[in-house]
Amino acid sequence: MPDQAVRIVQERRALMDLMDQGPHAIPSRRVDENLLIATWNIQTFGNRHSDRAIQYMADICERFDIVAIQEVKTDLGGLSRLQQRLPGNYRILVTDPTGNYERFAFLYDKRTVINTGMVCEIGFAVPGKEHTGFQLHRMPYCASFRAGRFDFVIVSAHIYFGKGDEQRFRKQEIEALADYIVKRSRKAKAFDRDFFLVGDFNIPDAGSEFFDALTSRKFRMPPNMDSLGTNFSGTKTYDKVAWVGRRSFSFAGNCNTVPFGDVLFQESGSRGAKKEISDHRPLWAEFRINKLTQELDQILNRR
Repeated sequence: MPDQAVRIVQERRALMDLMDQGPHAIPSRRVDENLLIATWNIQTFGNRHSDRAIQYMADICERFDIVAIQEVKTDLGGLSRLQQRLPGNYRILVTDPTGNYERFAFLYDKRTVINTGMVCEIGFAVPGKEHTGFQLHRMPYCASFRAGRFDFVIVSAHIYFGKGDEQRFRKQEIEALADYIVKRSRKAKAFDRDFFLVGDFNIPDAGSEFFDALTSRKFRMPPNMDSLGTNFSGTKTYDKVAWVGRRSFSFAGNCNTVPFGDVLFQESGSRGAKKEISDHRPLWAEFRINKLTQELDQILNRR
């Protein structure tokens, strides 16, 4: 076996060990019992990634029932290659390009997660006469699913970063999106009332005004998320998995990142995992979906 092929197998094995044991172990997927949701900003995810990088990305994505991917570029070649490396059960939903020529995608295992029909980008109503109003730079992606006894809607966002005075738009985007979701969660119409909000919020730390812009809307997050660094070096808490605080949500207590840079592209002369894969780590959380009370609560909520 050529040296490169041996190296890839060794690193894939090291990646499995990272995700199977130790502080970053990922729970096993159990059909109709738990739901593993991940969010991952894959930097400029077009068709530039090597086959080796795509294989590693597939090894990671296969650990989850659904992965919300941000920063998919206009060229869908990389996303298509990723799907080909996964078992045939995985399906993709993807948007048109939005701000900065970026798309959003949901990658999900049809054996454990069923798309229940609603797929849309989130845009805000603007007055017909003026044709102007506030919109997010990258229009968030929204889809409805069912897993086990649990129906839910998941919204994937990539919040504008901004520099200097432009940072006000970061806070404004988070507030506007959070307000929109909370409002929809109170009405049993087109949307299911149980919302996940995931993605890259560019929130650097728990004490920032951007973090408060989300939590002040009564979104809940795993208690350890304040300290989970999701950039490549693990120093910034940019990415989040949050949900509207409703009884039907049953967080299983497990949430973490996948620090793939610890084990991948380790050889001398390599550009490194940050350049080869992404400058963000995947972030995931586990939820229970097998409680009859969840289904009953959702029926009552629709009334």
